[in-house]
Amino acid sequence: MNPIKIHNQQIEAPEADYIILAGPTGVGKTETVIQLASEQDIEVISGDSRQIYQYMDIGTATPEAEILELVPHHLINQLTPDTTWDASSFYRQTRNIILEIIDRGKLPVVVGGAGLYLDALRDGLFNEQQKHPELREKYQAKVDAGEAQDLWEKLLKLDPEYAETFHFNNHKKLMRAFEIYDSTGKIPSQVFAESKDPFEKKDLFVVLDRDRKILYERIDQRVRGMLDAGLVSECQSLLRLGFTADMYPIRTIGYKEVYAFLRGELDEADMISTIQKNTRNFAKRQLTWFRNHPFDYWIDLG
Repeated sequence: MNPIKIHNQQIEAPEADYIILAGPTGVGKTETVIQLASEQDIEVISGDSRQIYQYMDIGTATPEAEILELVPHHLINQLTPDTTWDASSFYRQTRNIILEIIDRGKLPVVVGGAGLYLDALRDGLFNEQQKHPELREKYQAKVDAGEAQDLWEKLLKLDPEYAETFHFNNHKKLMRAFEIYDSTGKIPSQVFAESKDPFEKKDLFVVLDRDRKILYERIDQRVRGMLDAGLVSECQSLLRLGFTADMYPIRTIGYKEVYAFLRGELDEADMISTIQKNTRNFAKRQLTWFRNHPFDYWIDLG
């Protein structure tokens, strides 16, 4: 890979085949992509777990049409919200797309903040160990007793990164998580990370960051901008199209608070402040994840 410049930092990584441009929500990944595209012939692959879905542009901060016209993007607006998209799908498709972009003589740039997806891309996915019927029966009984949400909330405390990838109504995934935890003593995301299926192409992993106060101010402003752009109307439109608020892609920050507002559970001010608080907390968890994983460059955009 030829030398590149990110926020005035010169990076030389001749052995790298593609870039992972990661960072917390609201840090400025899209602006960095635009700067990078002005200097390199790139194609972008979205590493966001929600931007693949149609009809959810505002709440997922999908790049605007002029950016999509300026830089080719992949895995944007391809699926309806009633379709399953997970780390397994991402890792298989993204590896193929990266190879195709390289064959075109361009530089692939994976952009996003979904840690599990990035792990899967680089290292593969967990090969399921022998199942434990007695543990599955134990948790099946708990689910049958109506304890699924309680189990999911317990998992959220143990392994928030993994728990946030699915709804508690996904009983199969929920029970498997506790089967893994009880049988190995390790949280699922750790077990998955330890499973290796290395990608043949080498990445340059760049994490973008900002001063925490500035990042939180950007997040708060971004939330207000989403609401001004019509986030509530977008949520109402999803309902009119037949997509329910409990579908996995829709049960996420920004959407779940708006639906609580529409149901009368939150007033407008509480809706806004709750989205902002939940987004800030999510960004904090993302940064913790990045610090605990190997990266090549940590760049402060401040």
